[in-house]
Amino acid sequence: MLDKLTSSSYVDEYQFGFKDKHSTGLCTNVMKRTIDYYTERGSYVFCSFVDFSKAFDRVNYWKLFNKLLDDNVAYDVVKLLSFW
Repeated sequence: MLDKLTSSSYVDEYQFGFKDKHSTGLCTNVMKRTIDYYTERGSYVFCSFVDFSKAFDRVNYWKLFNKLLDDNVAYDVVKLLSFW
């Protein structure tokens, strides 16, 4: 599983986090330049942001793991997640 997650074919070319030579600062710059491009040409740009960090801090992981098992996610995958 680790090989699959770290292989370059699995990582999306537009992913910024957890990727060599990429950062959220780069992502912010790309977004700003894209917004500037459209607003300079008279278009409206609407953006929204969702911060999920608090949601993950409040998750009851045992309920989540049981839900994954109920949804037929492989036991080994759920076990791996529980150790993380």
